[in-house]
Amino acid sequence: MAKIEAFKSLTYNPLMVEDISKVVCPPYDIIDAQGQDECYQRHPYNIIRLILSKDLAGENEQENKYTRAAGYMDDWARRNIFIQDTQPALYFYEQVFKISGAVKKRIGFIGLMRLDEEGQDQSVYPHEHTHTAPKEDRFRLIKSVEANLSPIFTIFSDEEKVIKKLFLESISKEKPLFEVLDDAGIQNRIWRMSDAALIDQIKVFFAEKKVFIADGHHRHEVARMFRDYKRREDPAHFKDSYNTIMTYFTALEDDGLCVLPTHRLIKNTRFNPEDLGTCFSVREIGSKEALVSEMKAKEEEIGVFGLYKDKKFFFLKVSDKRGCNRFIHEGPKEYKNLDVVILQKVVFDNLIKVTLDQIFYEIDLDKAVHAVDEKAADALFVLNATKVRQIRALALTGQVMPQKSTYFYPKLLSGFLIHKF
Repeated sequence: MAKIEAFKSLTYNPLMVEDISKVVCPPYDIIDAQGQDECYQRHPYNIIRLILSKDLAGENEQENKYTRAAGYMDDWARRNIFIQDTQPALYFYEQVFKISGAVKKRIGFIGLMRLDEEGQDQSVYPHEHTHTAPKEDRFRLIKSVEANLSPIFTIFSDEEKVIKKLFLESISKEKPLFEVLDDAGIQNRIWRMSDAALIDQIKVFFAEKKVFIADGHHRHEVARMFRDYKRREDPAHFKDSYNTIMTYFTALEDDGLCVLPTHRLIKNTRFNPEDLGTCFSVREIGSKEALVSEMKAKEEEIGVFGLYKDKKFFFLKVSDKRGCNRFIHEGPKEYKNLDVVILQKVVFDNLIKVTLDQIFYEIDLDKAVHAVDEKAADALFVLNATKVRQIRALALTGQVMPQKSTYFYPKLLSGFLIHKF
């Protein structure tokens, strides 16, 4: 099953960077242009210059954002901005955060995971489709820097809380390697665990485990592409580390494992709520708060959505599931019963006929409503969150969901650890 390895991480040198909070940043795929500027201004060594370097005029194959990222990385290593651990380690990562008024804590660890080989038994399971453009971007970056700059996010089953107990009994009382309160008010703590016996315990535990990708599908695919590229283009200098990817592991039973819905904004489309009546019951509802409450009450049912259009909120519920299934031609029952699949295959592909380039994604419901009010979008479809158990069940079938079906919260900060091949 999953093969876990310790590694000697590159980290920021505390003698050169006294405040680690100034050099870490969110994952590249949730940073907009304003956030990129803010990270650039925060510190000259902010990791943004590696994970999401700016586009400049006059770029070419020899000089571009990918070669600049490699240049920064080499320069910072040469000047001891980055230093490398002397012993292989696994790195425990705890996040303490507030959601819906409750304080939660999520515990996991970062290590290397061996990539699956073609023809061998599968050990890691994706659950979402990926886009081509982000994969091309990340492939060009990994070719240039030859490193994992951010971990992918995975989940595994640990009903006995083996990993959490190991952390609480052997690691948590020590002083963290890094401790950062980020802009979202989330407390991030990293501990280094280099004890060989404890590392072996974790490796043995995972030898019987299946791992599911929660976040980082593009980077996981790119890691495999890069490994195959290095085997093909330069077999004489192929490193075993090309067979691995830096990975965060957390238990699906962890109380702090939170999945948020990703709502859909639609542009350049015309339809009436009544047009959905062939498969759905459509009922106007008084307010955003009333809609959210109604959707929450029905979250265990199949095919529940909200719609905001023309300053009105509507509650939608599947009324003809057999009719819906006529539009969903592939996949097992677990797939056909997912809200995100019903919305994509039935509503978008058939009833109102919108294409992927007309769909935009937003986590923040208030921002999404505002976008419709400001005419930046024509309509908003509101979703409940996909359940972790649904993600696991579907991944095991080999079927993958539409893009942006899940949003695991909180995200992991980039910059604490780097895996240099």
